[in-house]
Amino acid sequence: MQTKQSVINTNIRATVIAAFGVLSMVFVVSETAQAQARNDVPPAVFQAAGATAASIQSTVDAFRARLGDPNNLNNPGPLKRGRREINWDGGNPNVVDTTAPVNPFLVFLNTRGSQFKTPGLGLSQAPPSGGPQGGLAVLFGNPTYGQTFRAFSLSRLFTPVGSNITEVSFDIPGTNGTVPATVKGFGAVFTDVDQPDGVGTGANRASTRIQYFDREDKLIFTSFVPASPGDGSLSFFGIVFDDARIASVVIKAGDVAPGRNDDRHHDIVMMDDFIYGEPQLLPSVR
Repeated sequence: MQTKQSVINTNIRATVIAAFGVLSMVFVVSETAQAQARNDVPPAVFQAAGATAASIQSTVDAFRARLGDPNNLNNPGPLKRGRREINWDGGNPNVVDTTAPVNPFLVFLNTRGSQFKTPGLGLSQAPPSGGPQGGLAVLFGNPTYGQTFRAFSLSRLFTPVGSNITEVSFDIPGTNGTVPATVKGFGAVFTDVDQPDGVGTGANRASTRIQYFDREDKLIFTSFVPASPGDGSLSFFGIVFDDARIASVVIKAGDVAPGRNDDRHHDIVMMDDFIYGEPQLLPSVR
């Protein structure tokens, strides 16, 4: 059984699905599910990719439904039912500020029970371009980013700076990170996942990956995120177990850290909405 640190430093192979135009699937994982599960009961897998938000909307909605209602927003836990969501905009599409990179990113630690780290400089919220600080285009000194990326829920995206790795962990909302928790599912929206591009089917062609770990930092599931070539495309990937066994998640967004041009040699990827199950108390602290 691999640990989180060994997985981060090791190239884990998986089967991938190349996406032409629109890909939308919901299924229980099997050999064709481009994934690797390590439990007796595999999770339900939700994935989609396409040129517009409509391409993935139904899959995102199905994922929300599988996690369950209500959306618990900023209500303190522990709660028995529902889910949490982060869209980086506070529900206001007029929020277009670019936040300075911070590490760890604790904005939603107390309210939503999640915290984010990166091996890089920090994590930032920003629109593709515009706003008082200029968005991703200015943050990374690359004016092409204003056209390369598109938000699923307006207006800001989420990204590591100085790395393409984001580490997610969970706590009971309202405890300010003092009570660790697990969730039964986690999914994320990505923009501009270009690889694989349909030319090949090898796992080494896929740029973006999510890895799921249990409370002992053992890998329990890994998969590559489906692609849809073309600027501004959107992808979604998420899984849901029957029980809350996910303690942390590691996301590799793109094959290099943001800053370079997005081209045939470099797949630069940004993230949007994060959706996950209501954080639950670990058995030892019930």
